[in-house]
This record gives sequence, C-alpha cells and structure tokens, in this order.
Amino acid sequence: MRNIISKYWMNSTTKSQTSIAKFEEFFATSYKDDVFEILETYPDERSLIVDYNDLEMFDPDLADLLIEKPQEIIEASQMAIKNIDPLVKDADLNIRFANVTNLIPLKTLLSKYIGKFVSADGIVRKTDEIRPRIETGVFECRGCMRLHEVEQSSSNRIIEPSLCSECGGRSFRLLQEESKYIDTQTARMQEPLENLSGGTEPKQMLMILEDDLVDELNPGDKVRITGTLRTFREERSGKFKNYIYVNHIEALEQEFEELQLSQEDEEKIIELAKDPDIHEKIIRSTAPSIRGYREVKEAIALQLFGGAAKRLEDETRLRGDIHILIVGDPGIGKSQMLKYVSKLAPRSIYTSGKGTTGAGLTAAAVRDELGGWSLEAGALVLGDQGNVCVDELDKMRSEDRSALHEALEQQTVSIAKAGIMATLNSRCSVLAAANPKFGRFDRYKVLAEQIDLPSPILSRFDLIFVVEDKPSREGDTKLAEHILKIHQSNTVDYAIEPELLRKYIAYARKNINPTLTNDAITVLKEFYVNTRNGNAEEQAPVPITARQLEAIIRLAEASAKIKLKDTVDREDAQRAVELQLACLKEVGVDPETGEFDVEVIEGRTPKSERDKMQRITEEVAMLEEEFAGTAPLNVLISNMIDKYDISEDKVENIVRNLKQKGILYEPSAGYLKRVS
Repeated sequence: MRNIISKYWMNSTTKSQTSIAKFEEFFATSYKDDVFEILETYPDERSLIVDYNDLEMFDPDLADLLIEKPQEIIEASQMAIKNIDPLVKDADLNIRFANVTNLIPLKTLLSKYIGKFVSADGIVRKTDEIRPRIETGVFECRGCMRLHEVEQSSSNRIIEPSLCSECGGRSFRLLQEESKYIDTQTARMQEPLENLSGGTEPKQMLMILEDDLVDELNPGDKVRITGTLRTFREERSGKFKNYIYVNHIEALEQEFEELQLSQEDEEKIIELAKDPDIHEKIIRSTAPSIRGYREVKEAIALQLFGGAAKRLEDETRLRGDIHILIVGDPGIGKSQMLKYVSKLAPRSIYTSGKGTTGAGLTAAAVRDELGGWSLEAGALVLGDQGNVCVDELDKMRSEDRSALHEALEQQTVSIAKAGIMATLNSRCSVLAAANPKFGRFDRYKVLAEQIDLPSPILSRFDLIFVVEDKPSREGDTKLAEHILKIHQSNTVDYAIEPELLRKYIAYARKNINPTLTNDAITVLKEFYVNTRNGNAEEQAPVPITARQLEAIIRLAEASAKIKLKDTVDREDAQRAVELQLACLKEVGVDPETGEFDVEVIEGRTPKSERDKMQRITEEVAMLEEEFAGTAPLNVLISNMIDKYDISEDKVENIVRNLKQKGILYEPSAGYLKRVS
C-alpha cells in the first residue's frame, strides 16, 4: 500500500513539474509582454488574464488538463510565473482563464462536474458582504512560544499545526494580526430567464469570489462565470452543497445574445421579414388561444419588439421600452395574455400583484448566513432588457406599487436599506393588468374612479386599454366556436411558430435600431399639433402632452423593427398614431363632454369636473354672504340644479370630494363653509 501511495505521489510530482515547465515556456513565448507588464505594476495589479484558446493552441493536452484538474494546473501556472520572474518579486499572481470552451448550463451543472473547470452564464441574484479569510495562519505554541505558519483551506474551519517541531506540544494560539488574509465574498446567480420554459423554477448557484474579484458583481448583472465546481458539507443539515470557486468573470451586457441563433434561423427570419403580411401574422401569433382584442394584441406585439433607446449628449437617457396597462372585466383572458407574453418574450418574468411586495419587485436587503446585510434583486431588476408582466396590479398594496414609479420612467431601481445604497438597472417593458374597482367597467365614469391606481403610475403607461365583456349574439357565437374547437382538438393555429417568433423578436431587438424619416416626423408632428389645438376655446382641456408624443415615437420605431427596417417610415408613424387614437378614444375621453382630456388618461380630475368644483366653491362663497357665514346644503343643491343642471347626486359627490381635499368643511349638519 505504501509503495502505491509513494508511486502516486511521484507521478503527481512529475506531472506538476512537467506542467510548470510547459507554462514557463508558454508565458516566455506567448505572454512575455503581458507578464512583464503585470509584474511591473504588482501588487496594484494582481491578475494575469490568459485566453484559453491561446493555451489550447500552444498545448492541447495542457488545456484539457486544466478542465480536468484545474486546481493543480492553476497552481502550476502561478509557480511558473515565479520561476520566470525577471524582477524577482516572488509575486503571488492570480492566473485567470477567459473564453473557456467548457460552457455548461446551470441546470445541468451536477455532481459529475465536481472538481472540473467550467463556465456558466447567469444573472447575479444576490451579493453578500466582503469579508476577510485567513490564507496563512500564524500559530504560537503555548509551550515554547515557537511560531508556525499553516496554509488554510477556503473553508471556514481553522487548520492548526498537528505538532510543535520544537517541543512536541499540541496546544497553539492563533495570532490573528500576524496571519495573512485575503478578501472573500459570496454571491448567488440564477440561470438566464430566456433558458426557462414556462412555470419552471430557475436553478441557482452559489459563487465564491476572492482577492481582486470581490465587489465586481451587482444584483441584476448578466455574467459568464468561469471557475472550479466544488462542494462543501453544511454543518447544520450535514448535506453537501455545490458552489463555483470563481476564477474569471465576463460581463454579458448584450441583449438576448444567450438565445443562440443559427445561420439557418437568421435566413428564416430575414425571409419572413420580406412577407408583406408580416405585421398581421405577428399579431395573429400573439396569444392565439384568445379570440379578438386585435388592438391589444397589436400593442403587445409592438411592445415585444420595443422602440429604440437613446442616450443624449448630456447623458440623458430616453427609454425605448413600451409600457402597457390592460384594464378589463373579469374572465376575458388578461392573465392568459400576460402568461403567454412571459413565455414568448426572450427574457421575461411573470408576477401577480397579490403575492408581490415592493422589495420583490425592486430589490431587497436580506440577512446573509453570517448576520450581515446583502442585496437581492427583484423582478424588475432580473427582467432588465426584457419584459416584466405584472398581473392584478390593483391588488398590490399602495406602498408596494410606489416601487414602480422610478422603474417605469427612469428605468432604474434605487435602494437605500440597511446601510446599502445602490442604483440598479431595470430597463424592461412592463405589461400590467388590473380589474375595475367595482367589478365591471362603467363607460359613463372616468377611468380614475374605476381603477384603484394612483395617477403617477397611470401616467407612466404608454397605452391603457379598457376591455369590456359585452354580450353579443354574433361575437359570443364566434367565441364559443373558438373555445370549443381548442378543447376538441387541443391545438392552436399559429401564423408563426412561437419558437421562431421568439428568435425573430430577439434578432430584431439585437440588430435593428431604426431612425425617424422626415415623412414620419411630419405625420407625428401633425397629429400632435392638431390634437392639442383642435378646440378653439381658450380654457379647453389639454388633450395630450409630450408624454403621449414620445409614446407614439416608440410605437412607430417598434413597427419598423417588425419589418427589420432601419428607418421609421410614414406607414409606421400612421400605424402608431391609429393605435394611440384608439387608446385615447377608450380611456382619454371625458364622459361628460366627449372631448379628449389628458387628465382622464392619467387618472386625475378632468377639466369638466374641476369646473364643477369651481362653480360649487363660488356658489358656497355667495351663500356664505347671504346666510351669515354658512351655506345651507339644500339651498346649494337647489341652486346648482337650477343654474348649471348638475344633479343632486353629483353635487353631493363633489362636496364630499371638496371636504376630503380640505377646501370645504361642515361646521354643523347641513351647512357648509369654505376653509379660509
């Protein structure tokens, strides 16, 4: 047995010496300038990045050995640097390997890869505090005071000397200040959302970062991690758990690149874009199991492609993502539409308002295993550069909904919790659904009265659709036939297969960035100016604002992307205008005057309502003079009916609102007075 162990040790030593010699030659030939440059700046720079492809070209066997025995090979490469060091600095450089070809999806990174050198793509979910770890412990013998240095492993357990070489003692004291430390940080990443099939939970992986890799990751970052897959045993449960000891980090900022497109896929996509009916086909392929709602589906299709984000010279960022809110009666398929989009979009997250908190949407400060605070990314951060579908938005608590304000317009999430201050990206399109406050939508009431959503959130949606469930013999017959056919055959007719459409969207978002033509600018300008100035009255309500104009620009850009065009033409601008007009007619019309009013769209008090409030306030002032300081409510109601034909219910409702706003109060029952 001893002979076998001795033989194994000799073989291992020989292999190590051979690997060191090979690396000495590799660094002296292929990386001579890089090594010398790093050594000159050491210890400020402590990492040499080696391209795995260069190593494979130099010695394929050595490259294969790196995958199989990463710890031994990395140690050999570090020793080789010391051997060829012309400055004799005895530098402890980190050798980091980029572009490693052993790319494994997180969900298949299982026990057979333990001890192997692997690469994996994912989204950073959580980062913990940076802490020191003892790299070399200095121990003092309690008997003879002799000092002993012991190399420590990456685990938290301290390894003491087994025996004092001076006195044979076995009791030691750790000299913490004399020991050598290294910075370490734990983080967690999850597999890319575009790799998930609907309903599956994303696989997560623990990561250990050390030395100059700490503080390189933030929640929401899309990265490619290269390192050694290791395992450790949890003290509490006794179970083993895998983690990646990270060697190299590569940022993946590009959009949708993880969705691999073959040459054949690109040819199909380009051929499909030449189809004159491509626009209609994509609309028909959006939630095909739900019949009707063409305008809603068209808006969702445009949202999937998105507009063109712009960064101005003064660093101002104009978002290209389109936000849509669907308000509708129960049972019309809103949730099903959102679920379909979450599966179709190349990067998407679905969440429901009932089970969602503000921290779950943005980011949470959570306690880590050692009692410190760390940041964990929420849905809007994880969905960066994708789609976030929020169902039952009206069911969320108001303090949780407020988390949406910054994310919808600035497309960032700012966190100041538990001493952590950070700003994370949330460059995503939001598709939200809500139910009317009283169960069914009432066409004769303004939007703000029927949706339990504040105006700052409503104003940030580019398009708001109201979908009503109205009985109709012809429509109900077709709907029943459609549903029964699906149940009979278990199939849905697609104009474009979902997987191809998914790749089509990814290709368009990645490669197409259209610009406005003069013809398109003319159409958009005429619509904006004519709509705003359509009413000759000086005190007329404001129909739309610049916010709606920017929304139309984004829709026009998305229309051009559908056809993979580099320019936004007149037809794209007209399509965007028609969709915005259809939306305005649904939610932007004051039910009393029949005119467009931006206050109605954005959930505030419309001008007609403000005028009534003003008249009632003025009438109260006149009655105060007539009735010695207070205005009788019954006289006020009578006067408003006679003078302005305002009903009793309406007067009582407005008075109630004015009391809530602190403009009027009731000093005694049936009498009103203005607040001075």
